[in-house]
Amino acid sequence: MVFDIKDIQKQLSAVPLVSPYPHDLSVAIICDVFRVAGLRPPSRADWAGFEHTSKAAGLWKEQVGMLAHVLTSSTLGDDSAQALRGDADAKALLELFFTRVEPLTAEMVRSNAFRQEEFLRKWVQAVRGQVKGETAMESDARLKKLDYRAALKEMERAEEARRREADKRLKELQEAEKRAADARGWRE
Repeated sequence: MVFDIKDIQKQLSAVPLVSPYPHDLSVAIICDVFRVAGLRPPSRADWAGFEHTSKAAGLWKEQVGMLAHVLTSSTLGDDSAQALRGDADAKALLELFFTRVEPLTAEMVRSNAFRQEEFLRKWVQAVRGQVKGETAMESDARLKKLDYRAALKEMERAEEARRREADKRLKELQEAEKRAADARGWRE
């Protein structure tokens, strides 16, 4: 199934921002996509398991709500149901998706075009779809460019390098001050 990410984003931008769906409604919407695809949706126990295995349960609930929103506010829900027809494991698919989008908050997806595109692309990847006008390699490259988790890691590495450099400079300054003090004491 081919997904037109730009068109889906245009559809989402035309939809007024609404309060987040209640969690139970969000779960029902996602389960309905699997049912329309002719697949068994995750059970209540599976959903409870998702929440307990998530690193941040509150964040996971936001992601569930955001997924339900994008599925109902655009053609993504119908396209996803078509892409899922056949043999997909709903529980494994959702585990994979939620693991991949873990650092993204609902507000980030709602207010930042790059995070929204990342969220949508990760869903398309989870349902084994293709992005319109892109090869699989191009889609992977674009997703790597958008990856917020990688950006966070790079920022942490840069911050750690900055901290090490600052510590090194401080140590050099302290040694220089000590040498200067020793030299003053020797002359006096």
